[in-house]
Amino acid sequence: QFKNRAEYMDALSGQILQRLRLRTQRETRGYKELIAAYGYLESQLEQSRKKISWLEYEKEKPKKDTENGSEVEDTALKAKLEELKVIQYELNDAIKKKAEYADKVCSQADALKKMEEDLGLSQTRCNELETLNKALQEKLTTAEEIVTVLSRTSEAIMGEHQSLQALYNSQQAKFKGMERDLAHLTQQVLEHKMKEAEDLNNETSVSKKLLQLTRLKELQESVGIGNKKVPPLKGGVGDMSGANEKLGATPSFVDDVVIYPATPFDSLEAHDVEVSALCFSPDGNYLATGGGDKMVKVWNVKQDLRTVDSRCTLSGSGGSIMSLQFDQSSGVILAASQDNTARIWGLQDQRTKHTLSGHSNKVLAAKFLEDNYKVVTGSHDSTLKLWDLQRGMNPKTFLAISRCNDVIAGRGMGSTIISGHLDQKVRLWDARSGNANEEIMLEGKITSLDHLPERQLLLACCRDNTIRLIDLRQKSVVNTFTAEGFNVSLDWSRACFSPEGKYIAAGSHDGTVFVWEVATGKVRSKKEHSSVVVSCSWHPLGQLFASAERSKRVTLWSH
Repeated sequence: QFKNRAEYMDALSGQILQRLRLRTQRETRGYKELIAAYGYLESQLEQSRKKISWLEYEKEKPKKDTENGSEVEDTALKAKLEELKVIQYELNDAIKKKAEYADKVCSQADALKKMEEDLGLSQTRCNELETLNKALQEKLTTAEEIVTVLSRTSEAIMGEHQSLQALYNSQQAKFKGMERDLAHLTQQVLEHKMKEAEDLNNETSVSKKLLQLTRLKELQESVGIGNKKVPPLKGGVGDMSGANEKLGATPSFVDDVVIYPATPFDSLEAHDVEVSALCFSPDGNYLATGGGDKMVKVWNVKQDLRTVDSRCTLSGSGGSIMSLQFDQSSGVILAASQDNTARIWGLQDQRTKHTLSGHSNKVLAAKFLEDNYKVVTGSHDSTLKLWDLQRGMNPKTFLAISRCNDVIAGRGMGSTIISGHLDQKVRLWDARSGNANEEIMLEGKITSLDHLPERQLLLACCRDNTIRLIDLRQKSVVNTFTAEGFNVSLDWSRACFSPEGKYIAAGSHDGTVFVWEVATGKVRSKKEHSSVVVSCSWHPLGQLFASAERSKRVTLWSH
């Protein structure tokens, strides 16, 4: 109803003054009538006094007349006396009424005085409101001017924003195009490098075969066989496959055809509570699982790769088993535990050979070095420790600053140790000096690592729901694998390479197993588990795949 605040304040002040005037008129109306009645009583009182004075005079007059001998009639005197009494009663009544009216006048006078004070205060308040109204009116005028200026500025900024948004959209489109080009080029480079590696491997294989043939020919000539045909021996000259297996080399029976785990054919209730780790032995004869029941269970893998039965249970740990690894002879197993230790058991006697204690927080990873006589452990106390099992000396401690979730050491790495941490860094250590020579920064907390020594590739599973492929020669990420629905929900979720590096596998929070093809990035998935898939592993032959979930079960897969 009002155009601005000034009009509202003027209307409000007028209403207050009008109400005060009406109240004054209403409350002073009774005073006027009271004052008129009081004046009337005053005049009546004065007349009564005069009349009393005259009657007193008349009363004294008969006495004088009597004294003078005048005779007055008693009847007339009595009448006068009666009249005098009536007048006296009326006079007393009038005096009482006068007193009452005087009290009322005083009360009304006090009330009137109070009303006058209230009226004065209201008038003062009204003046203050008028002053405030003027000040507010001035501020309102200033504010309207500021709003006008800001509106013009906002319009100018909006126009500039629109032009910048258009420029941003254009640059974003260019950036996405460049990203696609970069991804394509990266893929081409990766494929080219993989092809180079395969060619190099083929050349090495051919060279080895030529060397074996040359030695075989020399051997035949030395024993006088000449050109007689000799039946081919398994694994080359002198059947060295068995020797290689005993020495811990990669089994010579690894098939080039590695299965894609498409069909689950068996499910084991491996532990009483959750399963937190699993791995196959290098010779492929055993599958080990570790769980929240503080046990390590070892299972026999039959030659048909379709049958698995229990071999033994290894006890002694004081906490959940977080990682497992066999040595290269497949006769010893190493386990990291949440009781701040790592333990080593022998499979023959099923006894604890070593207890590696010294960390102040849970140990999430433990791995053998290449010579099998040293062990490296990674802990949530932000350190790595290097243990010498032969000398039994105090471990060498590496300060990592951040909590360690996984370590890599062993075949093809020499004295290098690689660790993955919660601060999103991969650290490369020199086991001899204890120094971190290189750091590779990723974009998520690292939960696991895996190594493909033939191609110098490192796999890092991260909590940002990605798996990154790192070229250790360039110390940089060469590819990133992710998929819709893939969610890494645990700090110890384990991803792995297939034996020859063709596939990458990892489990997700909803029980799905994801498998990526390294060369193309194609992904396939299958949900077989009912809870989080913690770990997975390929058999060394590549013809069997195992995955473990938190709700007790281990699932075996075939193609």
